[in-house]
Amino acid sequence: RLNKYIFVPSVYGESNFHFDKAGDGICFESSKSNFYHKISAEIVAATKSKRAVIVFFRDRSKLDEFVGTATYRQLGRHKSLLTEDMTPRDKDFVINKAATAGQITLSTAVFGRGTDFFCKDDSVEKNGGVHIIQTFLSEEVSEEVQIQGRTARQGKRGSYQMILLESELESDFGIKA
Repeated sequence: RLNKYIFVPSVYGESNFHFDKAGDGICFESSKSNFYHKISAEIVAATKSKRAVIVFFRDRSKLDEFVGTATYRQLGRHKSLLTEDMTPRDKDFVINKAATAGQITLSTAVFGRGTDFFCKDDSVEKNGGVHIIQTFLSEEVSEEVQIQGRTARQGKRGSYQMILLESELESDFGIKA
């Protein structure tokens, strides 16, 4: 039985995490084309600002679907996929370069829990930190919190946003946007 609450502040100081819940932090798109274009536009905006972007997809099939689009092919050469079937060495390589300026990392949701995308790139930090995009609504709040936690780590700056497809909200949760 818990009868005392204690608040322990972070040893890293005040949080530098940014999530604009009322503005562009949560976007709803009505078609897959608009959905993919919005993801790409946010990636381009962040990488042009010398930031790193990590995009989380629900699963491998959703990731592969995006990779098959023309908008993905137009993102340039500084992009990597992070998937469960990679060798440990390849995963480490992608994870270590994910938080570098201009880098785009597309990942499945499984890497949103416990993966340390630590930012050592001063230019990324100076320009706002690592930007996280989540492309699905989590069934568990804890998963969403874990994905948010892949940025603004250890006192660093960072931001998070969700880009959601209306039809998936309806089919997965019965939510009409």
